[in-house]
Amino acid sequence: MALFSRTSSPAQQFAQRFNPLRDTVYDEGAMFSGSAMSADLAALRPLAEGLGAESPELAELLWLQFVVYSKRQMDDEGLPLGLRALAIRAAPGQLTPTDRYQQHYAIGESALQSEEYDTAIEHLRQSSQWADHAGAVLSMEQKLGIREEIGYALHEAGRFAEALAHNQQLLSDAQSAFGSDKDVRLSGLINNLAQNAYELGDHAQARQYLAQRLALGQALHDDGIVLDTLFQQGVLAHEGGDSALARSLFQQRVAIAHASGDDDLLAETEATLAELTEREQSR
Repeated sequence: MALFSRTSSPAQQFAQRFNPLRDTVYDEGAMFSGSAMSADLAALRPLAEGLGAESPELAELLWLQFVVYSKRQMDDEGLPLGLRALAIRAAPGQLTPTDRYQQHYAIGESALQSEEYDTAIEHLRQSSQWADHAGAVLSMEQKLGIREEIGYALHEAGRFAEALAHNQQLLSDAQSAFGSDKDVRLSGLINNLAQNAYELGDHAQARQYLAQRLALGQALHDDGIVLDTLFQQGVLAHEGGDSALARSLFQQRVAIAHASGDDDLLAETEATLAELTEREQSR
């Protein structure tokens, strides 16, 4: 018996082979071999390309290949396929606002994994714009999260001044959205601002942001934030030649760890204090 009837069009033949693969990939409970799935999808490329370089079938296939490569953590291979698929889909206006938000976001995330930061910035920005569209239903926290990733990508791209300006506006917007300047969700953003300022050589501003983050951690009684911030402050003091301040900050970490009763944490803070002492003595 023939696999396809003689009356099947190329588009129908493609659908008969492609749809089961697509359904398997998008079935959250399905188990499949990533390498085998990639091979099966690659085998469909000639058929899809035969339907046209701008065909919906080719766009669907390329996007599914991108999704599978992302699942396999092979973003270098998948990203070009996703970009091509998105370009085909976007041209005729096939995508809804939610589609556009989701697909630009997926491309942005993949680009981050591939360290293609300028590409990540471009697509995360487009994702953020579509996320504000009335047709895309996202929470305020999700929208702020996309913008935080843009700031991260700007920093990793070495665009530190842009990252600082972006994150300063984001901090103001986040404080307004959360109705507080003492929300734990601000911790990472304030830390990013300190890193932006540090890379720009503005150590005074970096210290101000770290002091703001320390105050946040103390207000929340969050030892994790406090310990991490004290460590960064200590490193900055050491780099600036203030040995006494660096030692005081590292000793505060030891005291907090001791009070917590966490032996592993105590060992870690004591080790960093010992390393500081060794570095100071070797100067």
